Amino acid sequence: MLDVLAFGAHPDDVELGMGGTMLRFRDAGLRTGVVDLTAGERGSRGTAATRAAEAERAAAMMGLAVRETLGFPDTELTASLDVRRAVIEAIRRHQPTLVLAPLPGDLHPDHDAAGRVVQEAFYPSGMKNVTADGEPHRPHRLLHYVMHDEAPTTIVMDVTDVWDERIALAQCFTSQLHRSPTDAAGDDFVTMISRGDFLPRLEARARVWGRLAGVELGEPLVTRGALDIVDPRALLGRGARPGESL
Repeated sequence: MLDVLAFGAHPDDVELGMGGTMLRFRDAGLRTGVVDLTAGERGSRGTAATRAAEAERAAAMMGLAVRETLGFPDTELTASLDVRRAVIEAIRRHQPTLVLAPLPGDLHPDHDAAGRVVQEAFYPSGMKNVTADGEPHRPHRLLHYVMHDEAPTTIVMDVTDVWDERIALAQCFTSQLHRSPTDAAGDDFVTMISRGDFLPRLEARARVWGRLAGVELGEPLVTRGALDIVDPRALLGRGARPGESL
C-alpha cells in the first residue's frame, strides 16, 4: 500500500511538474510511487532506453517504493477505456491514499489525456463490478500538478528547503535538458525544455506561487472538490511549526 501514487504521461513529467512536492513527501516519511503511462519513446531527444535509465536515477533520489511503466504509445495517449482500465488496475494494485496526475487541458495532448484518464479512473476504481483486475479501492483524494498550463488554486506546497535537490532531480533527465555547445553527446534538437532558460523559468514559476502562499518557493496543486481539514493546526500554516511564533 502506498501513501502517494503519482501518474505521468512520460518519464520526467512527475519530476519536472512536481519534483519538489515528491521530495517533501519523501522527507515526511511517506511511501510513494510513480506510474508512467508511456515510456517517452517518441520524445524529440534521447531514446526509450536513456529515459528509462534517467527515470531509475530519479526514482532513487525520490526514494520511491515502486515505479512502473504501463507502455501505452507515446504521442498517441488518449483517455480511452483501455487506458482507464490500466489506471484503475494500477490504483487497485498500489492502494494509495493520495493520487496525483497532470492538470487536464495542458498544452501537450499526452499530459491532457493523462490528467483526464486518471480523473475518470478515480471513482470507478472503488466500484465492485467494474471490469478491471484487483480489489476495489478508491483513494481519499486526487490532486493535479501543472506542466505547461496553470489554473487558479489556493494549494501550494512549500518546496523552499528542497529546491536545490529539486533542480538536481530534474537534471537526472540530462537527455531532455539544455547542454553546453561544447558537449557533443546527445541530440541538439531544440524543445521547450531543452532551452537554456528552462530551469530559471522553473524557478520563476516557483517564486510566483511561493509569493502567493507567503513562502519563498512553491509548487501549485489543483484539487477537484473541497479539501477536508482533519488537524485544525494545519490552518495555522507556518505558525504551527515548533519554535515559531504566530
